[in-house]
Amino acid sequence: MMKLIWTAAFIISLGTTSLAVGSSDYSSPTVGVLQAANQFLKQKRYADAYQSLQSIVGAPEDDRQNLLGFSARKQGEFEIAGRHYEQALALNPRHLGALEYQGELFLELGQMENAKNNLSKIIQYCSSSCAEANTLRKAIAKASQ
Repeated sequence: MMKLIWTAAFIISLGTTSLAVGSSDYSSPTVGVLQAANQFLKQKRYADAYQSLQSIVGAPEDDRQNLLGFSARKQGEFEIAGRHYEQALALNPRHLGALEYQGELFLELGQMENAKNNLSKIIQYCSSSCAEANTLRKAIAKASQ
């Protein structure tokens, strides 16, 4: 009986951990279907990345929506980007990448308080030193100058 309890506790802790950190590691094997889009993004071919992401099947939907938002934002399509980030966060409210990128969108729209709120969420879910927190913190500092 005790073994069953420990096993259940372990499984629950794994699930909680994955929800807590969100998903933003697009190099992992589980999101290999995003590789073509990632190549376009690395080359700053945002329109090609957006088109590629629209047709991808089998990728985690929160990651796909996040990258669609990023691609749209980089093309200046802020309203479309915002909708994609909202969809990513509706699927996974703790998606660190979507929180970071949405925060950057807020900065581009002059919505400093919303960007700071996203930074607070990121820090709550990972720490003040995780990559997404550091990147958004730097973007907020730059936008504040």
